[in-house]
Amino acid sequence: MNSTINNKQKNNFTLFRFFLLCIIFIILGFGVNTYSNYKYNNNMNEFYSTFNKYDFDKALNIIDTTNNSNILKKKQLKADLNSYFTGIVGMIIESIASGDMPESDAISILYEIKKYDILNSSLDNLVASLDSNYKYNPTSKPNNNNNNNNIDNNDTDSSITESNNLTLGIESFENKDYSTAISYFNKISKSSSSDFNKAKEYILNCKKNYKTHLLAEAEELIANKYYTDAIAFLSSYDTSILSSEDKDISNKINSVEMFRDEYKDHIQAYPNDASTYASSAILQAININNVNNLNIESKTPYFIYLSLSDQTTYIYEGSLNNWKLSKSFSSSTGIPGEETPKGIFSVNGRDSWFFSNEFQQGGKYWVRFMGDYLFHSVPFDEKQTKIVDETLGTAASHGCVRLKVEDSKWIYDNIDDGTKVIIN
Repeated sequence: MNSTINNKQKNNFTLFRFFLLCIIFIILGFGVNTYSNYKYNNNMNEFYSTFNKYDFDKALNIIDTTNNSNILKKKQLKADLNSYFTGIVGMIIESIASGDMPESDAISILYEIKKYDILNSSLDNLVASLDSNYKYNPTSKPNNNNNNNNIDNNDTDSSITESNNLTLGIESFENKDYSTAISYFNKISKSSSSDFNKAKEYILNCKKNYKTHLLAEAEELIANKYYTDAIAFLSSYDTSILSSEDKDISNKINSVEMFRDEYKDHIQAYPNDASTYASSAILQAININNVNNLNIESKTPYFIYLSLSDQTTYIYEGSLNNWKLSKSFSSSTGIPGEETPKGIFSVNGRDSWFFSNEFQQGGKYWVRFMGDYLFHSVPFDEKQTKIVDETLGTAASHGCVRLKVEDSKWIYDNIDDGTKVIIN
């Protein structure tokens, strides 16, 4: 009887110890798991922050440490990296399309992502679409038994590449970066019939939209009688988008040249029609001694009076009927048949250099006062090193007003748009 009781007590004690050990192991397991999650989350947060700061070497060390010290988290680590880098790649694609990130920077980041062995096929194809020098070489070759699988994988990779190029092309198209868009669309092969047909349609729309933009910009210049600017603008279009022999552009240039010649002929025949704001009273009366008797106003603290008879440009500073002569520059205006127009104008545009293929000479520091008529330096050769004609003080130009280099630069630096210009 006593023996039976003792055995029963021993069994109960053994069972109690078993349950106690189970509880201890559960508590320990929970504690270890909690600590493991805590450490893993801290490491991942540090990794995200470090990678986002472009400290790529440190970020890679964090992942290596996490991977080695936490074997149980390897599967979760791969999933988290996959999710994180998928988001990063998406942002890179958007940034490239919007022009916020140069392709060279994008390629550098993508190469860093490749070190994590994540998004392998899609990432390889995206890098290849951006970097023409990149070649994807798998680390292992498939055996003959896997030939069918290899073909399927190649098809999948190709599909990913086509999709990436189409996406990048569409985003570039929507941002009106037609040259970049076409470069992406041209990478799409005929083997992907759906994407290829879409790409062809987008390429046509790129060309159509770009040409529409060119012609609209040219029309605006023509409306303001900036014929030479319109010709230069149309002549410098992007030949990666439109053919260098595009008939519409060529015909437009020819028509603008005709308008320019007709306009010059008209100005020479009717010089007083050159300015909408011409006042015959001021033009007939003005001289260097009476500028404060003619109610001359300017939108800036300066106004310019060019005396054709003196071949001198006078710079006045002040305000209505309180003008003081500030500077005078020896000038050279248009020769007979190409006279500088008389009238009242205003300054509207400038640049540091232009070159005329027609006359094989250019000018430094030009400031426009009407249409194709400018103040600029004495003419230089195309290399901007040799003065072609130093003539000043007498008519020698094709209609513009020539000045010494330092005088044209002074006007370029100091005379703002809106300054009144009177020529007589």
